[in-house]
Amino acid sequence: MTLLTTLLAFAVTLGILITIHEFGHYWVARRFGVKILRFSIGFGKPLFTWKRKNDPDQTEWSIAMLPLGGYVKMLDERDPDCLPIKPDEVHRSFGSKNVFQRFAIVLAGPLSNLLLAILLYAALFMGGSVQPLPVIDEPAPNTPAAMAGIHSGDQIMKVDGADVPTYTDLRFEIIRKAGSEVTLLVKSLSGAESEKRLDLTGFNIDQANDPERDPFEALGLNLRVGQPFIQEVIPDSAAQKVGLQKGDKLLAVNGQTIKTPKEFIELIRQFPDQKISLKIKNKEGVEKLIEITPLARINEAGEKIGQIGAAIGVDFPKTTVRYGPIKSVWEGAKKTWDTATMSLSMIGKMITGEASVKNLSGPVTIADYAGQTARMGVTAFISFLALVSISLGILNLLPIPMLDGGHLLYYSVEIIRGKPVSESFQLAAQKVGIVALCGLTFLALFNDLSRLLP
Repeated sequence: MTLLTTLLAFAVTLGILITIHEFGHYWVARRFGVKILRFSIGFGKPLFTWKRKNDPDQTEWSIAMLPLGGYVKMLDERDPDCLPIKPDEVHRSFGSKNVFQRFAIVLAGPLSNLLLAILLYAALFMGGSVQPLPVIDEPAPNTPAAMAGIHSGDQIMKVDGADVPTYTDLRFEIIRKAGSEVTLLVKSLSGAESEKRLDLTGFNIDQANDPERDPFEALGLNLRVGQPFIQEVIPDSAAQKVGLQKGDKLLAVNGQTIKTPKEFIELIRQFPDQKISLKIKNKEGVEKLIEITPLARINEAGEKIGQIGAAIGVDFPKTTVRYGPIKSVWEGAKKTWDTATMSLSMIGKMITGEASVKNLSGPVTIADYAGQTARMGVTAFISFLALVSISLGILNLLPIPMLDGGHLLYYSVEIIRGKPVSESFQLAAQKVGIVALCGLTFLALFNDLSRLLP
């Protein structure tokens, strides 16, 4: 069932994002009078094809075998399949349009993905979502937060003047400011506000994307949470077999008190195929000692670890984020802009070597996250969809031949020079683009498999 959910979520994600992207090209091309021959979701052999009866152009709509992309085939004198072009249709070819119109047609695809992200975020803001407040737990000694004078219960209000109404916003701003010193506006439990200086010069952007550890713990910026509890029990797991139920609070493992999900998970990992004692408090408030044997599995590092087969949750200070329609669209646009600029910054740091190429993800990771967010609920899946839509839009704007950004670069040069880039140069650049895309694809797949397989 989990695999089926993952595959369905992945198919829905790709279907929506590719359709929106290609429809952007299609819609603007039609506005400029370009004849559309085919609108395809996927590459390769068509699985389903249809035409609308009342369409004078008889555009072919199809779903093809390879779903990792799509295309809009336009009437174009550079395409041998379009030749010869009828004299009365020459004015409807893509090449007959001026450079600004061609620029707009190509740009419309990536912009459609960014617009989709704005609308998805706006829908979330209008519907309202429960978010953790940026209330901090007591920082460990000698961490940057401890040295800045932050204490348990302090709520961070601003980072360098930028409002951080949720813990997610706080993390986002900290990642953006990595490598510098920032000023925090902090409100204590008594309600008094003060400014603190937080040193992020030792905070590496790679740490913010390391799945094995949370860099905010090293900073001393852990979210203040309540006692961890069982959020979900997986069928036929060790947790289900010993009678653990949703809502049971987790108090101790082998007599060692636990306060966070991380502490619990780390202790459980130490006892693969070994019987341990688990102290819990059920929903009726009754404390119990339960013996359980975590099942063994191999993690990404090839180590044997224990798992009980349960999702762990925590209570935390929270707020409901909700705006009116106009404010929601504005906040959606702002969040899309912030995410896009951070993505571009990450790409730049990977190119210069400041960030590891391990941050690059491919279709396997996307499928995995699609399945995870789909199981978490509609809100999580919509957030994921918006994030991937931004990534797709940004990726296609990169000045790489074969991508939309490569064509936009050609048209920019044409606007400056007053004449098109030569076909011989475009053909040579196309070969370089194919090599670059193949290299990126293999690297992304390698990273995917390194994360998901032992």
